[in-house]
Amino acid sequence: MPKALISYYSRSGNTKKMAGYIKEGISSVEKMEATVKKISETTLEDMLNSDVIIIGSPTYFGVMTAEVKELMDKSVKFFGKLNGKIGGAFTSSGAIGGGNETTILSILQGLLIHGMIIQGVQKGNHYGPVSIGAPDDSVMKECINYGKLLGQLAVKTFK
Repeated sequence: MPKALISYYSRSGNTKKMAGYIKEGISSVEKMEATVKKISETTLEDMLNSDVIIIGSPTYFGVMTAEVKELMDKSVKFFGKLNGKIGGAFTSSGAIGGGNETTILSILQGLLIHGMIIQGVQKGNHYGPVSIGAPDDSVMKECINYGKLLGQLAVKTFK
């Protein structure tokens, strides 16, 4: 059974809520197992033992937070061992032009360098879910759909 890790950093609780919605989407996919962890509680072994790794961060100056970057930097220890896993990213910010896409792309860059598979989104935010302020019903649906999308890809990929 494929396993998904949703790891996030959240100060206000917005990114945490998004992580829960993504888990809801992944968990709705038959044969998928999902775990949500704070970045501070996520270990490199958690990443190694997961088939899907989705990372969430608030937008800080258009990039991921220092706490998320620290995990990404530590993951270099397992360079080459995350190859072929599925990756994803999501963010929350205070403004529509607050650097949301660049934050997601900063996370995806690290996952791509690890050789991970990234699934784009045709409807909604193309790189991954974004919330401006607290997640509303639209963001909740987008997060659930994103979780389903990555869960379905994992089931196809890791039969």
